[in-house]
Amino acid sequence: MTLSITDPPPQGYDSSITAIEVTFTRIEIHATGAGNETGWHTLMSGGTVNLLNVLNISQVLGTTTVPAGKYSEIRFFLYQTIITINAVNIPYTVPSASQTGFKVVITGGGFQVMGGLSVTVLLDLAFKNNEILNNPQHILTPVATATVK
Repeated sequence: MTLSITDPPPQGYDSSITAIEVTFTRIEIHATGAGNETGWHTLMSGGTVNLLNVLNISQVLGTTTVPAGKYSEIRFFLYQTIITINAVNIPYTVPSASQTGFKVVITGGGFQVMGGLSVTVLLDLAFKNNEILNNPQHILTPVATATVK
């Protein structure tokens, strides 16, 4: 399985925003029908991506082997999000994303993995200008979807 990321923002980012660096501690995928703790499989451990570098293009975050089965959800654990606005680095938080992970349902009911076959899941991750620029608490809610490509 390959996991890629892209950032097609709902609207273009304000010109004062020159970087949106998201650091993941891990990204996991959930097997449908499995328990909440036993059904999660790690896709990748650690990594940073600047969302402005993946505007409307995709970047591979990682490739791994997962057991055969159906998968329906991805969760990513964020260590930090640093946004550069007018040359100043500002830390933002995504509530609970570092403890329980930010969960994203895979569209179309997920996908089935069978022996020897590969699949690519594209994680679309973006933030809203207004939430970045007019937010004194520096708390973000990602706009995220996951689709099979």
